Amino acid sequence: MKKSSRKPQGATRTSAAQEPVRRPISELLSLPLKLLKVTAVCGVVAVIVLGGQRLLDSLDQPIMQVEVTGELKQIDEAAIANWVQGQITEGVLRTDLNSLQTQLQARPWVARVAVRRKWPGVLHVSLQEHVPVARWNENALLTAQGLVFEPQQLPIMNDAPLLMGVDSSSREVLQQFARLQAELAELSFRVVSVKKSERGTWLLQLLSAEALVAGVTDQDALIEVALGKQELTARLERFKNLYHSVLKAKLNEIERVDLRYTNGVSVQWKTAPTVS
Repeated sequence: MKKSSRKPQGATRTSAAQEPVRRPISELLSLPLKLLKVTAVCGVVAVIVLGGQRLLDSLDQPIMQVEVTGELKQIDEAAIANWVQGQITEGVLRTDLNSLQTQLQARPWVARVAVRRKWPGVLHVSLQEHVPVARWNENALLTAQGLVFEPQQLPIMNDAPLLMGVDSSSREVLQQFARLQAELAELSFRVVSVKKSERGTWLLQLLSAEALVAGVTDQDALIEVALGKQELTARLERFKNLYHSVLKAKLNEIERVDLRYTNGVSVQWKTAPTVS
């Protein structure tokens, strides 16, 4: 007979239950120790932050005074001090000096500004003012560096030249004025105004020494000179030659001299038609 390969039915005995993993005591205690360390560090940080905040509070004195210094002719020191005082909402340490400095720098007459803390409870504002050397167009002024600035109210500058042009040409116009004044001073002329048009042409207004001595500086005493936009040096030399040969004896009669011609000059007289 063949042996049956059938497996016996019924309940079978299971293997013994696995024993739980046992951890060392040191490992069990390490987690609370880590938590304790983290808590301690956090506590120290909190103490430092709180202590620093209290220290800052104790040092951040209220601003009791605003000092304004500088050689100022157009800027009102008291007005600046009052404005700065009105912007302050924090103590001397928390006040944003950069913001104050930026806003002050945007004022028309301010060339440079520095704001610093002065212990205790003082803000020091040092100002340097723009120094205009010429009038620019109708409502602005020009510095010696060719910087255009536009104050709300123009000061009286009757002796300053009037320079005109687009703002991007301000430095060029100022340099041209200086050159022309040096050239024409030899003929005892004062350059009253220089204009560079958008097309690049140059127009001058001159005042003779005779008019200056007589104290006549109104529009009728001015001589207009049209230089055009090319060969300015050559045309200026032509004007000098014409001055010595013809114009010098008749300065009071001249209204306009046009040098834009290739080989000639046009003179417009105050009481006569244009002649060439």
